Amino acid sequence: MNFTNITSEEAVRFLQRAVRCDTIGGGGKETALATLLFEHLQLNGIAGELSDHEKGSNLLAVLKSKNAGPKIVLCGHMDTVPLGDKAWSVDPLGGQLEDGRLYGRGTADMKGGLIALLFAFLKHSRRDPKEWSGTVYFAATFGEETGAEGALAMASSGALDGFDAMIIAEPTDNRPVIAHKGVLWVRVEASGKAGHASMPESGVNAVALLQTFASQLGDNIIPEGTDALLGKATAAITMFNGGQQVNVIPDKASLMIDIRTLPGQDHSIILASLAKVAKVSIMEYGSGDIVITPLVDLPPVRTSVNAPVVKAAMTVLRDRCPDAAEVRGANYFTDGAAFQAVGNDIIILGPGSPEQAHQTDEYIRVDRFLEAIDIYDGILEFMMKSSAAPR
Repeated sequence: MNFTNITSEEAVRFLQRAVRCDTIGGGGKETALATLLFEHLQLNGIAGELSDHEKGSNLLAVLKSKNAGPKIVLCGHMDTVPLGDKAWSVDPLGGQLEDGRLYGRGTADMKGGLIALLFAFLKHSRRDPKEWSGTVYFAATFGEETGAEGALAMASSGALDGFDAMIIAEPTDNRPVIAHKGVLWVRVEASGKAGHASMPESGVNAVALLQTFASQLGDNIIPEGTDALLGKATAAITMFNGGQQVNVIPDKASLMIDIRTLPGQDHSIILASLAKVAKVSIMEYGSGDIVITPLVDLPPVRTSVNAPVVKAAMTVLRDRCPDAAEVRGANYFTDGAAFQAVGNDIIILGPGSPEQAHQTDEYIRVDRFLEAIDIYDGILEFMMKSSAAPR
């Protein structure tokens, strides 16, 4: 396919194909979509590289100019969250088009953004390499929803070391996000002693011990402070499990805590606070044990408003959609939390609506999807043509 002749309809049809690739829940299912993207790159004369890992597959493709210049990464994840318990009114893997909307799991979060990045990348590949400077990467990752597993693997590979800018196409309604919270997912496990429920004193109730721990948490595990773009840090108990039978004193129980942090907040201090709460809880209850295990530990992301990629995005947005030209922050985390260790200046900018992420009957507006392709292409042209070596 020659991209110079591609139509909006073709871009939309390819997004439908991506939605029909079942990547729900990840767990290696992203390979089908990675292969689809890989083959489409090949059809357009671009050699991508698939890397298989125990939990999924990553894809990376590169365009290099004839001139030295910035290294810019276009990044999106391929996995999607489960469908949820509520029944869908449309086929969640159908890619149905209706009234300017494209429906399906992942349309907003974030196959719409991922495919928009792909088509901007393909469009950029048609430019004369003498007329622009630097290197452009297209990166598609697995396992973002379960803790940026693919991004961590790609970052550790060294393939993107020293990048100068990254655009991540998470859902933002095509508005620029320059900061997001960090994440600390913690499992807390209580151990006791089994016994007959008719003789509670014969056992050590792990559920009761964990209830004591939960009641002690309060607000003291989260450092004080607010951020102009991100507000306050948060902590929430999101899972609580314990017991196997109604007449048995449970000897095991566990809970999960989702903690979202601000730039400058040290996760090790939070973990130390949790350990202190555990110690106090054991003393108050009188027996048992509590073990705290961090499962996902990713720092916040913040990019300066004066960063070149932010300035480029604002310039393009002021020209194409002026009402979107205002920076903001996000409470969720992205693959940027993993990638910031190997590069600089990450922005989040995608066509999906944040309100549609993880929802039943998830959809993306087609006009916003097509608008995103134009925005990404404009940012690339602005950043890489403005610094091209003179002919």
